[in-house]
Amino acid sequence: MEESDGKLNMAAIILAGGRSSRMGRDKNLVEFDGEPLLLRAVNNLAALFSEVIVVANQPIPLEVTGAKVVRDAVANRGPLGGIGTGLKESSHETNFVLAVDMPFADPQVIRYLAGLTGKADIVVPRTAGGLEPLFAFYGKRCLPAIDEVLARGERKVAAIFPRLNVWIVGSSELAHLEGADVSFVNINTSHDLDKAEQGIAGLMAKNKKDDRRPPVERPVTIYIDDEELVTLQCSLEHLDELACGFMVAEGILASRDEIKGLRVDTCLGEARIELKKARPLASVTAGRRFVTSGCGKGLSFTDPGDTRGIGKLDSVFSVEAARIPELMKEFLSQSHRPGMHSSALVKDDKVWMLRQDIGRHNTVDMILGRLFLDDETDRDVMLLTTGRISYEVVVKAAKAGIPIILSRTAATDMAIDLAYELGVELVGYVRGQNSQVYTGGLRIRGK
Repeated sequence: MEESDGKLNMAAIILAGGRSSRMGRDKNLVEFDGEPLLLRAVNNLAALFSEVIVVANQPIPLEVTGAKVVRDAVANRGPLGGIGTGLKESSHETNFVLAVDMPFADPQVIRYLAGLTGKADIVVPRTAGGLEPLFAFYGKRCLPAIDEVLARGERKVAAIFPRLNVWIVGSSELAHLEGADVSFVNINTSHDLDKAEQGIAGLMAKNKKDDRRPPVERPVTIYIDDEELVTLQCSLEHLDELACGFMVAEGILASRDEIKGLRVDTCLGEARIELKKARPLASVTAGRRFVTSGCGKGLSFTDPGDTRGIGKLDSVFSVEAARIPELMKEFLSQSHRPGMHSSALVKDDKVWMLRQDIGRHNTVDMILGRLFLDDETDRDVMLLTTGRISYEVVVKAAKAGIPIILSRTAATDMAIDLAYELGVELVGYVRGQNSQVYTGGLRIRGK
């Protein structure tokens, strides 16, 4: 789903063609926080998506860079017509649609919804005010339904829903995400604009600085075909990645091509993987279960004394010793959610893929799952984590081909012994300018 630069391999469609009758002036030009609403939307979405399309029904008196500006194929058909035009112009199957007057669209909320797009034609959030069809994902499969509804003279976006597979995401499911409480605010009037500038912006800053909401904890059961394999305690985020990453780390899945279907349901607490070919029960072939040292009693099928089948890494990837504290500082600056463990990959000398959860093992599995789902083969990367490096974290990294692990805290003796055996470099207690290299330091330059 993500490209090498961390952007979503999808398109974003900005609907900029409203009449702005309640505002009394062109919303695209209305300045918010020092920039026009249209440019704010383009800049925010260009940082998230590989393609951005602006759909307007009249010329825009602004220089728009970083996006393709197109005219409505048929004028005066409302947002539904704009969605149809954007889908036809898009070069991607999956597309995020945003109204230009929603200035608080939060990247975490968008990415969370993007992670659900594999299961439906439309992924749309529902708030206390109802469905939010202008902050939603639409597949190109929606085009026939859009054309049919418009041909009948209807203009409501919801008119296409009965013909399509629609995944509705409730507000309770989004509540754990920063920015979810303000992402769906839109600016229709001058009063809305004043309220947003004076009140909501300050609330957002306060939430980011001093968030004391408790982290979400729920049980989620992973199924492979119809077999119930394991139930994990987690924070309901990136369940597709969590399920696949757990299966990869346990040696149950090896290739993305094995999967026929993947469906997650946060309401039921399920992640279901369907394979293309039937095979023996995973719980039988995987062997005994081991309770690990993970938060909430983690579970693994990997015997601590058995590393057969895990090849020793022969990577030549290395890192400058002076960069280690800088990378850890950058990582920790992004890991600000109370009560949550964090892990991330460093790629091309920057923090790239960050995941957070109540369980440190879950965060690593999410990263492995994302690499697996994207068929990402580049392993010139490092794993950063806020948690203790235990033997199973080393096993997960080794199976994924990750040659270096950095942690803010300690590594266990079993993890150190195993890391030597598997060729994984371990560095712990990365705090300020200090750190402890546990495994020889052959991949640490200038130490």
